Formats: sequence, structure tokens, C-alpha cells
Amino acid sequence: MEPMKNTPLINLILSLLLPLIISPGADAQDRPVTIRAGLLIDGTGETRRNARIFIESGKITRIDGLRGAVTHDLSNLTVMPGWVDTHVHLTSHFDLDGRLHRTETKETQGQAMLYAVANAYRTLMAGFTTVQSLGSPLDLDLRNWIERGELPGPRVLTSIRPVNAETGNVDMIRRFVQQLSADGADVVKVFASASIRDGGNRVMSDPQIKAACEEATAQGLRTTVHAYGTEVIRSVILAGCTSVEHGNHYDEEVIELLADYGTYITPQLALLYQNYFDNRERFLGIGNYTAAGFARMENARERGIDTFIQTIENPAVNVVFGSDAVAGAHGQNVEELVARVEDGRQDEMAAILSATSIAATALGLGDRIGTIADGFSADLVAVDGNPLDNIASIRNVRFVMKDGEVYRNEVAPVIPPSPQRRRR
Repeated sequence: MEPMKNTPLINLILSLLLPLIISPGADAQDRPVTIRAGLLIDGTGETRRNARIFIESGKITRIDGLRGAVTHDLSNLTVMPGWVDTHVHLTSHFDLDGRLHRTETKETQGQAMLYAVANAYRTLMAGFTTVQSLGSPLDLDLRNWIERGELPGPRVLTSIRPVNAETGNVDMIRRFVQQLSADGADVVKVFASASIRDGGNRVMSDPQIKAACEEATAQGLRTTVHAYGTEVIRSVILAGCTSVEHGNHYDEEVIELLADYGTYITPQLALLYQNYFDNRERFLGIGNYTAAGFARMENARERGIDTFIQTIENPAVNVVFGSDAVAGAHGQNVEELVARVEDGRQDEMAAILSATSIAATALGLGDRIGTIADGFSADLVAVDGNPLDNIASIRNVRFVMKDGEVYRNEVAPVIPPSPQRRRR
């Protein structure tokens, strides 16, 4: 492999990582840390004023409301569990020519990984401490390096490779899922429908869908299924799959089935589409990014908002946060959450829960992350303002902690008083 040249991308990576290497903001894991939260939104639907959070060895050990010394005084901020995005694509990027990466574009594996590292870093700085990245084998190494503490980034779960119509018949799909499990996948991604830019029609049969989801369950894995329309989504739910991605349009029967079966639904209302429209020239002419494809996305956006409003009228449906962040959208993930409230009429607390405890549970991590409580990982994000009064406040991220380590801190540090000399 050729040695990597000092490209603008590498300079960007270095500018991001050098501050962490030279003067890391991470708290020593063996030193207890305390945080004062002006408003605490704990991820369960409860709030608390002027709370102190005690952290040791990366875990929350206690919460109280007493006055006292703290390591980080966030008394002017709202503190929440680190946000969870259940649908991103960390390796998706624009090439140096400004266009969406194409397979025919010459790129080393090292360069591809650098793009993913940059996207992961942006996502963490935006307050997302856990993401599920659906679709690239590179995610596996990225996950492992972040987990070992070699790179700053959110906790990553990966599907490695997707199951689709080309995977083959039922037996071939089962073997494929078994191999994903052996390779270390956290989840199985299934394409039951075509891209919305191609019309979103069914591409997998009921037996194929069932084989993928049944085998994943047998391997102890979750399934997340790309699906559009009543007929396909109904098949996905009845097959026992874990989550439906996108959905976009479906009828009242599907809403009832989602509630009855406990199947998670991860819709997208804004960021995905707006990012495509804002960067139209960077995508147009590549694959199915055609004029017709963009027109279909515009229609899907309008239908998706209407379907979302109808869906959340049933409180028994498990609506999960997932932005589907691709090239151009990484680090802007919260825009999807803002849109759910402003355009989708979701209650502010419900929106926050969809990106904290509900999302954590959907990923099988509900006993570790997504909640600020004793024994949970110290994943925290703090923002200016009160998002329960104005959801747009979540754009104002000032503090990010993951596993007890501070990665972003725009608040003046607490300086303990100097010990005074004893008078003789």
C-alpha cells in the first residue's frame, strides 16, 4: 500500500486529535468526579434541579441535591444522558473533489478510515456518545479502536455487511448471518425494500426476511430492517424482526402491529432529506441520485411527517431516534431531533427519551447507557437552555462526557481554594 500523503483530510484529523493528545481533557479514571447540573433530565422522564452527579471509574455512583464542592459546575446548563443515534453511516463521506465517494475513486483503506474517524469525532463532539453504524466493514476496526481508547469517538455498534436480495435463498441468508455473528457484528441490517430513490418497492420475500431475522435471533443478534410501505413493514413485524428503519408510509394496522409486537420504528423526518437537498450537486449523477430520485425524496419527506404524526398518537409504539447521517450530516444529528418536535409535533420529553433510554433499550444496552442513575456509564451531555421549553436548545452543546472522560468542555473549570497557612 502506498504511503499516505499529507492531504487536507489528514490535516483535519490532526487538528482534531492533537488537542486531545497534547492536553487531554479527560478526567483520570481513578479520581472521583462530581458534576453540578442546573437541570437534570435523567432519561426516564424525570427532572431534577441543582443535582450533583458522582462518578467513579467511568460509572455513576450517586446522585443527590446537596451543596458541596464539584469538579465541573454545570449549574447554568441542562444535563442529559449522552445521546444515542441508532442509524448512522460513519464511513460515508465526500471525496477531495467535494463529491460523494464513488467506488471507482482511488482511495486507500487508510484514507477511508481517516474519513470515518473524522465523522466519529464530529458525532461525539455533537453530544452523541453511542451510535449504531449500519453498513461498512470498516466500522468493525473503528469500533474496536474507540473501545480500546485509542481514538476519541462514540461507542460504535456495527452491522459490518448488509443482508439483501442478492445474498441468496433462505439457506444462504442463514449462513450469511452466521458468518456475520462469527465476524463480530452487533446487529444484522436487512434491506427488505429498495431505496426510496428507486421507489422503495419490496425486494425480499417473506421467507427471506424471516430467515434473516430468525437466524439473527438464534445467534443472539438484533435485526434492523430497511423497509417502506404497509405490506413490507407488516411482513417485517410478523417475522419477529427487532426494528423497522425509515417506514415512511404505512397504515393504521401497521401502527397497531408495532404496538402489539413491541417492534421499534426509526423514522427520519428532516436531516436526511435536508442534507441531500443542501448538497444536491455533490450527490446528483451518482448512482440513483437522479432528478427523479430527488423528487421521490421530496415526496417521501412530506409523507413521512404525516405518518410520524399519526404514529406517535399511539403511545404504545416504540419510536426510536436515528438520523441516518451520511456524508455532510455527521455532527448535525440533533437537527433530526429538533424536527421531530417542530415539524412532527412530538412532545419535547418524548423526543429526548427516544434518543436516550428508548434508543439504548433498542440497542440492547438499556441497563448500561441512556439513563443517569447509579451504576450506569457516565455518558453525559450538557446544553445551554432548557430543551423542554425550547427543543432547539439541544443545538447548544457545551459539555460532553463518555465513560467518565470529558471530551468537550466549554465551561470554566472549578478551581479549588488554596490551602491557607495556619497562624502561629
